[in-house]
Amino acid sequence: MSFIARMFTCILLLSANQALASESSKSPRCQLPLCNQSADAQFAWQLGTRLQLDAGWFDNDRHSDFSDGTNVRRARLNAKVDLGKDWFMDLTYDFARDGRSAIRDAILRYRNDNGYRFTLGHFKEPFGLERLTSVRDLAFMERSLSSLLSPTRAFGVELHHHNRHQTRAIGIFRTGTESGFADSRYGITARTTFAPHSNDGDIQHFGLAVAYRNNASSGEMRLRQRPETRISETRLIDTGDFFARDYWLFGLEKAIASDSLAIQAELNYLLVPDARINQQSSKQTLGFYGWHVDMSWILTGEPQPYNHEKGTFGRLKPARNIQDGGPGALRIGLRFSSLDLSNRHISGGHQHNATLGLSWILNPNISVLTEYVKVLRVRGNDQRGAKPALVQARLQLVY
Repeated sequence: MSFIARMFTCILLLSANQALASESSKSPRCQLPLCNQSADAQFAWQLGTRLQLDAGWFDNDRHSDFSDGTNVRRARLNAKVDLGKDWFMDLTYDFARDGRSAIRDAILRYRNDNGYRFTLGHFKEPFGLERLTSVRDLAFMERSLSSLLSPTRAFGVELHHHNRHQTRAIGIFRTGTESGFADSRYGITARTTFAPHSNDGDIQHFGLAVAYRNNASSGEMRLRQRPETRISETRLIDTGDFFARDYWLFGLEKAIASDSLAIQAELNYLLVPDARINQQSSKQTLGFYGWHVDMSWILTGEPQPYNHEKGTFGRLKPARNIQDGGPGALRIGLRFSSLDLSNRHISGGHQHNATLGLSWILNPNISVLTEYVKVLRVRGNDQRGAKPALVQARLQLVY
């Protein structure tokens, strides 16, 4: 175990002892089972965890060779600290992500009652409706094919402002602990959203995002994507290595909801203005794009929630938890997605997917998800003609 992992574990154990030794009142500031706060509630320390256990079964064709399996998708420990009214700290460590341990979030944040927020550390960049939505709040187990064309978590600083109908954010970043398709020396990311209707069950949302990246000295880039599962490491589309000094990302987003019905759609585009197939080849401009359309229906009747601070769909909570004699919350989702990684002399391939998912949220802490993922078409590379299918399931525990 690394030094950071040992340090984080020690902090968690120390905090757990403090929390168990204290019978603090469960005010809105102190909600989790392991939580300790001062008498005036100005200081609070909360501990949380997230565990996702996946299993998947593939139906291969003659063009594909995926293997059935299981996966600990996420195993996270989280510590949050409120320092007075306006200051906040968050440290999240994942012991299972992609077979390696790493820090996911490590932030110091200031926020005030006027909707302004300043964040420093390692966190999600302000880009994309799907990317900024917590996986706990998605109607599917994994993000879509097109999520490849959006930034992951990174080291940086961000200035953010929001109100009931708008969000605006801009930040400066460099490559973090999460793997992307290139390592960058620096970059700028910005996003704005407008939601003229933002009540739960009555949502109209529009968004626009842009990001610029200046690559590391090697300039090496590689784009490849899994077929919306982490059970297997096999990819059906892959550009291979190429080289570029910098690149741009653009994102358009739209979401609407009426009562329990919701639709969201995104279009992402990657522009590489000075790409080289190898270090000796001439420069050329490359463009890659992806999109997804998600439709969901909450069968148990809860209205689709909205998160005003993030500018995304919010967390679905059952009207009646299963331990209280209710059904929990049931949601069915249908998604179509596409990602094109072929352009000019790059033959990465073009893939289309369809996903049908069912989520059963027993209570805010326990969820069961199942889904059927079908690769509709792959063309433009050596995997053309592949049409495998997958049934996968997840048990999710969140505290």
